[in-house]
Amino acid sequence: MKMDKILQALQFFVTAIGTVSGAYAAVKLGLYGLAHMTKNRQKIEEARDGMTNTAIGLFIALSATAIVTWLKTI
Repeated sequence: MKMDKILQALQFFVTAIGTVSGAYAAVKLGLYGLAHMTKNRQKIEEARDGMTNTAIGLFIALSATAIVTWLKTI
């Protein structure tokens, strides 16, 4: 019983973090996309690096959902 409550709270927390990180990633990718369309070579490189870092961060944040789901099956 107690473990179920802990997992339920963890699931809620991870879902909230996933939602916030998804929205943040969408905004950042949009901004980096706009920067990527400029003719300034330095801005393009910064945008590419930013897109890569945002994608990695989003993957890490969303993989937490898979980990919590796996913990619930144990």
